[in-house]
Amino acid sequence: METDFIKLCNDENLKKHILSELNSIAKTKKLKGFEVIKAVHLEHQPFDVERDLITPTFKKKRPQLLKYYKETVDNMYKTLK
Repeated sequence: METDFIKLCNDENLKKHILSELNSIAKTKKLKGFEVIKAVHLEHQPFDVERDLITPTFKKKRPQLLKYYKETVDNMYKTLK
């Protein structure tokens, strides 16, 4: 079951569909170009304390999140160019 969810998160068609829905909402709300989402990453693992991505009170640790997802975000920017 978990492998199915991982496959689903990596499915390019699903990512395109989600991005399309988000862009549709952005158009409806008349967002400016820089406010519109250009790429999306679907994470199959929730943020957790063990990976030091959130505090015990479930607050996000932004510096750790940036470090953890740096490669993913960089790859997303590369695909946009």
